[in-house]
Amino acid sequence: MDFLSNPVVARLLWALPLLMVVITVATTRAGLAQREVADTGQTVDAEVTGLNLRERSEITAGQVGLRYTPPGASAPVERQVELPIILLKEIEADLLATPEGETLTLPIVVSDQTDQIVIGSHRRGTWLLTFSLAGMAAIGALVSGLLVGGWNRFLAREGDPALREGGVPAV
Repeated sequence: MDFLSNPVVARLLWALPLLMVVITVATTRAGLAQREVADTGQTVDAEVTGLNLRERSEITAGQVGLRYTPPGASAPVERQVELPIILLKEIEADLLATPEGETLTLPIVVSDQTDQIVIGSHRRGTWLLTFSLAGMAAIGALVSGLLVGGWNRFLAREGDPALREGGVPAV
């Protein structure tokens, strides 16, 4: 018997589309929070404390270290913020152009109701990117749901292909 042909495993495959739906909902909520911050948040200057780029063939990602004082707070906060590589490259160019001994300041938009940070120069692009990620997760949920549903219907109708009589058993 093939592993994926096991009826229990075939039913458990429904966890994949369900996980994609959860990712869609969480990412959509984050996008809505980012849009709210972009529209109603306060712009503050954040010092760039560091930049960590990982440019490998299998993954390109990175983080920027920011130190800023949120609205309504008295002490500065330091955070590592993951950003798309295109924004990190822009920050890296600005950081390299900053004279020695000076710190790069980056305008960010923050709110005291949420921990979301929006880059001031890319207000609209930040939440649009998040919504596009939610859209891709929704498409993944739909496609994986169709595939899992079709596989389960096939198994219910035809049975395990490896156990068919007269056919060549699967290796």
